[in-house]
Amino acid sequence: MGSDNWNTENAQDYGINLLISDTIRLRELQDDDLPILTQWWNSPEFMALQGNIVLPHPGIEAASLFKSWSLNRGTKDGVGLSVTLPDDTLIGHTALYNFNAPARSAELMLMIGGSNVGQGYGTVATKMIVDFGFREMGLNRIGLGIWAYNERALRTFSRAGFREEGRHRQAGFHDGAFHDRILMSLLAEEYFGN
Repeated sequence: MGSDNWNTENAQDYGINLLISDTIRLRELQDDDLPILTQWWNSPEFMALQGNIVLPHPGIEAASLFKSWSLNRGTKDGVGLSVTLPDDTLIGHTALYNFNAPARSAELMLMIGGSNVGQGYGTVATKMIVDFGFREMGLNRIGLGIWAYNERALRTFSRAGFREEGRHRQAGFHDGAFHDRILMSLLAEEYFGN
């Protein structure tokens, strides 16, 4: 929608629809979110999908990481938002971090936790944070890296329009074997269909 078509009602509808869907909403990080997010972050099943090593970190480190992603001071640091159900039940967190102003790029992080995994919330949250990144932050590129064995994440990000752009071959080591890290990205021109 061009700026010539904007009025108060259009602007308000845009703002609401940017952060709220039928199934989830994105909101600011709250202090009450941190113990739950830290528990999910330090769970062995999540670490095996995200990290180079299954090794819990002190809760204060994980909480500091979520806080740093979620400062939300305009676009200079990126954005981090908690993912909730419409009743405000916390189900995860998403962030656009490592914001690079000259290149207008950022990296995407998504974590859906607990019994909410596998319910389709990750795809919706990804589409919403990507929409925010391109429409509000003016990003040109959103990138991410995932382990090749994380088939659920590959499906989620592919559904949201991300494309594989390369691999770090044998970049991780789990369960006695080396694993590739897949690099994916989505460009603004692909997102907007130009």
